[in-house]
This record gives sequence, structure tokens and C-alpha cells, in this order.
Amino acid sequence: MGSINYFDKMLPTVEYEAINIKNPERQLEVFTTGGKLFLRIGKVNSENTGDNCYTIQLSKNDAEGLISGIQSGMSFLSMK
Repeated sequence: MGSINYFDKMLPTVEYEAINIKNPERQLEVFTTGGKLFLRIGKVNSENTGDNCYTIQLSKNDAEGLISGIQSGMSFLSMK
């Protein structure tokens, strides 16, 4: 069975992690494979290469915590 991608986008990253790179971005993916849920962050300005990526497996509880944290962050942004 193959992977199913739920989110796959290049997003801005912090400049201090991308020395001498203008408008740095990292690929962020949320996907399932083998009945498990994963979150992957790629290296700076490298899309769909699979090189030097950081991948973590999320349990249901961890995914719910991540969603809650993002929602709380969105609330903070809406107050600005």
C-alpha cells in the first residue's frame, strides 16, 4: 500500500538556519503509510528530494496535541 499525503507544501523557515539563502523555505509534509501517521520536514530550499529530511511518527494523542497547539497559535495570531 502506498503513501497518502494530506499536506505537502514549501513554507518559510527561519533565516538563521539558512545562511546566505534568500527567502528560505522548507517542505512540510503530513502523510500516512503502513497504517501510521507521519510529519516530515525537509532541508532548506529542497523540495521532494528525500535528502536529509526529518521524519517523526505521530500517535493519535500526539497528533491531537499538535492540532491543539496550532489552533492555540492561530488564536494568538488573530489577536494581533
